[in-house]
Amino acid sequence: MRFSGFRLSFMVMVVLALTLSACISLKPTTSKAPASLVLYNPGKNFLHPQYRIYHSKENESVLFLKFLTSEVLFNQANAQGKNLARLRIKYTLFSSLINNEVAKRDTQEVFIDRETVKEQFTASVKIPTTPGKTYLLDISIEDQIRGTEIRDRLLVDRFSPDHQQNWLVLSYPDNKVSFEHFFYPGESFRFINNNAPPEKIYISVFAPRNALPLPPYSLDEPLDNAPFPDSTFYMAYSEQLLYKLGGQGIYVFHFKQDVAKGLCLTQFGGQYPQVSKPDDMLPPLQYLTTNEEYQKMVANPDRKGVVDQYWLDKGKTFANARDLIRIYYNRIVFANLYFSSSKQGWNTDRGMIYVLLGPPKSVEKTETCETWFYQTSETGEKITFEFNLTEDFWIGYDYKLHRKEEFRPIWNQAVDSWRRGKIFSL
Repeated sequence: MRFSGFRLSFMVMVVLALTLSACISLKPTTSKAPASLVLYNPGKNFLHPQYRIYHSKENESVLFLKFLTSEVLFNQANAQGKNLARLRIKYTLFSSLINNEVAKRDTQEVFIDRETVKEQFTASVKIPTTPGKTYLLDISIEDQIRGTEIRDRLLVDRFSPDHQQNWLVLSYPDNKVSFEHFFYPGESFRFINNNAPPEKIYISVFAPRNALPLPPYSLDEPLDNAPFPDSTFYMAYSEQLLYKLGGQGIYVFHFKQDVAKGLCLTQFGGQYPQVSKPDDMLPPLQYLTTNEEYQKMVANPDRKGVVDQYWLDKGKTFANARDLIRIYYNRIVFANLYFSSSKQGWNTDRGMIYVLLGPPKSVEKTETCETWFYQTSETGEKITFEFNLTEDFWIGYDYKLHRKEEFRPIWNQAVDSWRRGKIFSL
């Protein structure tokens, strides 16, 4: 079952050529040139592109961008009299973000003919890169007819030989670029890796990572599954062979038998990223319940009954309970879409903050850090969460919250608000 409007199909390729050249270090840095971005808030932007980077050649990478056709504006105010949309793509390549050193800037324009596309369309950006280096690409996309613009920053990693960007996954049977790392039961795919040795590939299977993130004020080290596969087996490999994932879990495709590093794909069930079944709606309630409360709910075989009763008890009325459910689980779905890694998106550090507090007002991104900014409506107090780029054994990189004791009051306030039947947002 696909999530329409977010799990997009590859409909048409608009090829752009950009000549970019620079590199930065992956050492931690405090940027003097932060990017003030509006991210993770679907109501604030008209465009919601998806990105995928693939290192296609020895000295070239490709950035794929996917758009919903319904999100761009078409008109016939052009010399051809065609129903066209016009996108302007600007980029800045930083050679050193900390010193605000710009290697190159450029602008490209893309024209989309409404008659040649269906629900989605895809553009690709060719980027010269060098193995052993990393790059930071600041990109903005403007719908020229609508007059709206979005912006993001993307890390292009050619330093890590086992990074996900060395793999291009293609769906079957439409043979389109996949923009997610998760697949459904029985869904076929193939993949390309230009450094692949012939004939054989290993697949290491890990149990799902279900450990809940620690609260943002906790200074303890989180417990997680040990990075040892439940099983490892091999299959024949070629770019034309099809593969499928088995039961729920983490699947790492790799070419070295004794090193389970490579392409990480996940299987989170046939509904993911949606949350509509009681078995999926129950785990996120751990953010709002005590351990004793949650264990009692888990022990009850009537999952639908316990979930419904939980929200009815908090909301007091059916109408209020419906609103609580709608907002809470909408945030779960968007967290799954934005932050899925080797864990379900709602179960990551960023997902935890997103679900309880809502989307950030603004975001700053550097090569090693994402900073979220909130502001309380009552006092105007500014609250900042810093997520540092951290190695993830399975998928390569993820973002880990810099936890502080000072987050305890706002966290307790958010949990208390939800438990009293009031939607919490900053």
